[in-house]
Amino acid sequence: RLAALPGEAALVRGGALRARLQSDAPGTGLAAALAVPSTAIVNGTDDAASLVAAGKPIRIARGGATPPMKQDDKPRLPSHLKCGVTSKVHSGSSKDERCPDECPFFAQNRNDEDFCTFVCVTEPECKSMNPHTPIGDSKLGVCRSCVVAGCKACDVSVTEDRCAECQAGYKLGSDGMCHFRLGGSWAGVVDNVLMILGGVLVVVLAVVLIWVIDLNIRPNSNPTGMEYGLTEREDKKLRQKKDDDGERKLWPLTTNLMRTQVAGPGMMLHFNFQVFLMVWGFFIAAAWMFFCQFVDEDLWRLGTRKFGTPRDNCILVAWGYETQRELMWTKVAFLWIAYIGSVLMCVAYGVYQLREFQEADYKHKTMKDFVAMVVGLPAIPGTQPVEVDLKAKIESCTGQRVVGVSVAWDYQEYEEVIAKALEDDLDAADPPPDPQEPPQMNPVRKAFYNLERNLLGLPSPVPEVTSDCETERDPVATVLTQMHTSPRAFAVFETQEAMEAAVERVEGEGGFEFAGAEGVVLERLTAEPDTVQWVNFGHSSPKEKAIRLLVGFGVIGLACLFWAVVFYAPYAYYVMTFNYENGRQPGFIVGFAFSMIVVVGNAIMYEVCARVSDWVGFRFRDNREACYMILYTIACMFNVFLDFVTTYVTQETILSALGFRTYFGKPLADVASFTEMFETYGIEWLPTLFLPWYLGRLIVRSHPEVRGVAAEEWMAMIPMDMGRYADILLNVILGILIFYFPGGYTWSLFLGMAGSHLFIYFYDYYKVLRQIPHCDYVAYDIEWWSQAMFAPIIGIMASCLLFKMNCDEGYFCVKGTWSIVMCCAAWAAHTYIHIWVLRNIVPRFGKSHLKNPELEVAFWHCAQHIPSSWFTANPVHCLRSKYIFKHSPPCDYCHDGKESLMRENPEIGCHFKHRAKQFRMELSARSP
Repeated sequence: RLAALPGEAALVRGGALRARLQSDAPGTGLAAALAVPSTAIVNGTDDAASLVAAGKPIRIARGGATPPMKQDDKPRLPSHLKCGVTSKVHSGSSKDERCPDECPFFAQNRNDEDFCTFVCVTEPECKSMNPHTPIGDSKLGVCRSCVVAGCKACDVSVTEDRCAECQAGYKLGSDGMCHFRLGGSWAGVVDNVLMILGGVLVVVLAVVLIWVIDLNIRPNSNPTGMEYGLTEREDKKLRQKKDDDGERKLWPLTTNLMRTQVAGPGMMLHFNFQVFLMVWGFFIAAAWMFFCQFVDEDLWRLGTRKFGTPRDNCILVAWGYETQRELMWTKVAFLWIAYIGSVLMCVAYGVYQLREFQEADYKHKTMKDFVAMVVGLPAIPGTQPVEVDLKAKIESCTGQRVVGVSVAWDYQEYEEVIAKALEDDLDAADPPPDPQEPPQMNPVRKAFYNLERNLLGLPSPVPEVTSDCETERDPVATVLTQMHTSPRAFAVFETQEAMEAAVERVEGEGGFEFAGAEGVVLERLTAEPDTVQWVNFGHSSPKEKAIRLLVGFGVIGLACLFWAVVFYAPYAYYVMTFNYENGRQPGFIVGFAFSMIVVVGNAIMYEVCARVSDWVGFRFRDNREACYMILYTIACMFNVFLDFVTTYVTQETILSALGFRTYFGKPLADVASFTEMFETYGIEWLPTLFLPWYLGRLIVRSHPEVRGVAAEEWMAMIPMDMGRYADILLNVILGILIFYFPGGYTWSLFLGMAGSHLFIYFYDYYKVLRQIPHCDYVAYDIEWWSQAMFAPIIGIMASCLLFKMNCDEGYFCVKGTWSIVMCCAAWAAHTYIHIWVLRNIVPRFGKSHLKNPELEVAFWHCAQHIPSSWFTANPVHCLRSKYIFKHSPPCDYCHDGKESLMRENPEIGCHFKHRAKQFRMELSARSP
């Protein structure tokens, strides 16, 4: 069982609450799980004295003749201790008791065969009791060893802090101190290299500082570009549907994001998820606080008391062992309540989310309600009028009128050409401001100016002249005829009822034939046009995606290895070599460094997992976000596992070196197996909101050549993703892991978790309404996978419940490796049953028979209010409308923030028309 009780519980890092398994010192946190120094009695009864004589461990019944020491008890004065008389401490001994003035130092008696025995001595006598503690410390009142950073072996021939042998990486000085130095026999060379690198680093930092200052004091030489960029930034924010005046206004800050769809039902479910986690956190905290208040007040302190001198540690751990053994039933009862409550809350939450999603889907008519995905098309060249032929074929097979067909083309190899063509069309429709000459600059500023232009890829101040030969090379029309169709297309019907009828008829007939391909079918779709990743339709078969995902796991593993070696290893080395004797702890810098290491690790995992999810090639953004959430959670769990292993090894090594024993006197170094060892005993707003906007603002205003699309890109907002799901899931995992340890921090940990997520909720609330570009999350996939991830997480709680019940009074007792097998089996069984319930039971409580109040609403009515349709969101479809079919006006591509440029053409399914664009001059001074 977990016996020693101090334990550090939590650390808020980067906007997320992390349960920190590594303590600042042995005897706390994981050290509590490793070390249980045994204890006995100083002032015991006659029975206790007889046990001391027999060399047996003593258990003091809490509330008996010798009550346990409370943290707020006053010292027992005057001291009854006598010089030279060995006494044995127990859970009721006072940590504040001091030796007589004539022999003021407690020395651990290593001359007998007992343990936790101490004697009051003078400083010259310290070494005779324990040869490793020759120094008398008047402040602590104990005999101790030297306190020298980086020391491996103290100089025991003196009574001052001097080292005899330093650890690797340190050199012993004439003053007896250890000085950090790398390289061994090459130390001189290493020192010179470090000095050079340090000098280079100082120079680089000085140059960066000068650059930042210069960038901030430059005059605004590009007011037109600034105005353009800020205007486009404002136009891209999430907006409501057109009002009666034809304007799309911002959502008010009073919008209830738990009930209102501002970015699809997926965003609404996301905010419900955050609220659910806050409620769950309060529930766990309240359950533990109930036991603390009404069962035993010692539950508030279990795991929170700090370690100190060897005598203090013996008292502390004895109190902890006896207290926890007596109150183990409360931990088991709490875990039953937490486990059953969490399972019921998860199931109820799953039902609620499903019903909310279904109700929102039925109440709101969107583009997905008019479309059916055509599956099974052959590869048809762009020279053929595929859209026209497929539209006619579907109409003849279904008897329903089709508004149009939007084909998903295989154009990965032409992606840059397509993007450049759309950008040219945009510049033609909305010409950027005329370029301006750069202002006169001093040599230093000019050097920075040119460096920025080259490193950041800024446009040239002089417009590039394109020759006729370059203009004719690879024209858009030629590229459009060279590409082929993918196996999928999207057929848009006039009404939802017509779409449903068409799908049912094709299903009943077993598909239809088109262009030589048999078995072409229509499928219902739960996606919106702006969630489609059109470029991924050509090379995204299940086999290709599986191979990329497998390679992606390898890339994530390499990123984790890089983080572990470059960032985590130096920290781990420091904490493993720190001198923890007599309660010493690393300072604030070490804790802050750990937080920064964690932030760096999360940032690396964030970027790598995002790129892997993009590279896999999902056709719809919701699927990409679900993949990203799972990958990010798994990657961050590697960081947690590394923390756990490092902490375990560190604390085991330190506590063994400090002579800790089990409650029954067995030295920790003699505990052979892991099972015996264990059974015995956030900053996000700055980098994501302010810095990108501020840096882009400085660059645009000082570079007149940055205009049009370039200014827009530098002033753009960071898109929203569903990474918050992974952050929250990681916090839940870390919170549940603390159940394995003494529970004094449980209430503050989970209250802190709920409170921090309240802050995150309002942060995301403002971010969504004012600081992200347009996005749409419409599928239920992300939400379902987040609930599925809860299955193994709650399974950890089931595993912990069996762990705490094991060998407790009135329960079963499984020892050794089989105890690990038992806990793992409980985890696996819960995971399976939980997911089975999500798949088979929760859907039975959904709203499957709701009537859509807008069932008869036509596509044209919906398209008048929603700019992104199945035609305007497809880049190749828009270019074919212009270059192949020669529509007038053609189908304009829907650029976020540029909806006012879109032209109406009902003949080809384009019904959106925005009021004239109005520039807002006051935006140049507006904050993000």
